[in-house]
Formats: sequence, structure tokens, C-alpha cells
Amino acid sequence: MQTEIITDYKLLLDTAVLAGQIMLQNGAEIYRVEDTIQRILELSGFQSTEAYVTVTGMFVTLDDPYHDSLTVVKRIRSRDTNLYKIYLTNDISRKLCEGQLTLKQANYELKRLPRSLYTRWLRYASVPVISAAFALIFGGNHMDALGAGIDGIFLILCMFLGEQIGFNPYLFNFANSLVIALGALLLTKTLRLPMNLDTIIISTIMPIIPGAAITTAVRDTLQGDYLSGMSKALEAVLLASAIAIGTGLGMMLGGAGL
Repeated sequence: MQTEIITDYKLLLDTAVLAGQIMLQNGAEIYRVEDTIQRILELSGFQSTEAYVTVTGMFVTLDDPYHDSLTVVKRIRSRDTNLYKIYLTNDISRKLCEGQLTLKQANYELKRLPRSLYTRWLRYASVPVISAAFALIFGGNHMDALGAGIDGIFLILCMFLGEQIGFNPYLFNFANSLVIALGALLLTKTLRLPMNLDTIIISTIMPIIPGAAITTAVRDTLQGDYLSGMSKALEAVLLASAIAIGTGLGMMLGGAGL
């Protein structure tokens, strides 16, 4: 299909920034965000198109001797991990560049992307299942899996309260890991069943481990985006530290020691 001739440069710039914003907020690598923005901007036919992206913001410019320059600075205040939204955004931008979507259609499709593929309660319901599965993967028995599943329910309650209160990511992970440790101690001491405390704690912690953030940090660094790579690596280390401190404090408060 023939590529659309773009004349609404403001809409083109807004669409490119929106695509980059969605990808950056959902955990995409910096080079991938810049590449997507750049490909959309090139549809303008302008002599110079620039996209500079960091972990917390982006600077996007269209410049040409025959047109007024257009620049957008966008601050990114929240980040999550949602590979499905990255895929959808990539798909829309690819169709736009190939002429399968008009600029207005692409902008509309980006704006109507779902906030999440799964509902909050479905994500909550998966936590005990994931925790129990990891208990088995780590060599635990069926009682360890049961304990991890129940501890996962405690984690759900803490996650819900943390989201309602509005904890920042570090305090959120600290509180979650603290509850996980205390919940595991409560289960092993109260039920007096053949459960392994360490297996339960480690298995229930797995759903909140920042694994994707660590992977993205490594990929950004290997691509030469050292500033973003180090920023994401530091963020992942701080999140992991919050988990470790919360778990250790929970075990100390529960009398289990370290």
C-alpha cells in the first residue's frame, strides 16, 4: 500500500511522541523507543528529525529550512512492565510506516490501547498460583506449595493496600517483602505442618522481583545507552535492596533470624 503523504506535522509529532511514551512507560529499551519515534518522524520528509530519549523523558524535534521547527519535550513520571503494549505500539507504528494506517487512524489506535491486558483482579489471582508453582520449581513439596499459595494471598492484600495508599515502588516492594516474611513465619509456626520457611519466602517473593528491569538495563548498556542503562540498573538494584531489607526485617521481627 502506498505511504500516506503527511501534511499535518503537528499530529505526526504528537503521534510519534505518544508511541514513544507508551513504549517507555511499559519497559521498552531506549534504542527501540528512539527507533520507533524516528521512523514515524521520517514520514514528514523533513530534512532533520531527532529523537533523544532517557529513562525519565524524551526530546523530539522536526526541523526543515522550509517549515517552522516543531519540538516536544515529554516527561515520563511512571514506568511499568507490559510487553504486550510494547508489541501493540510497534505493530501500529509499523502499519503507519507501511501505509496500512493513516496518521489519524494510527493516533486513534494508540490512544485507545487498553491500560492493561488483564484486569487487576486477574493479576491478583495469579499471584498465589505463581508462588505455589515456584515452590515446586525450587524443589519444595506439596505442603511448601500450599504455604506459598497462602502467603501469596497475604501478598495480594498488601499489594492492594499499597496501591490504594499510593506507595512509591521502593516502599511498595519493602512492604510486600515484609508481609511475605511475616506471613511465612506465621504459617510455619501456627499450622505446624512440614513446610520449609525458606522455600515459601523465596517462592512468594518471585512475583515482585524486578527481573525485566534488570534485563532491559543490560540491553540498553550493550546498545551504548549508558546513561539509561545505568539508571535502570540502579533502579533495579534499589528495588531488589528494598525486597531484601523488607524480608530480613520481617524474619528478625518474627524471631527467625537471618
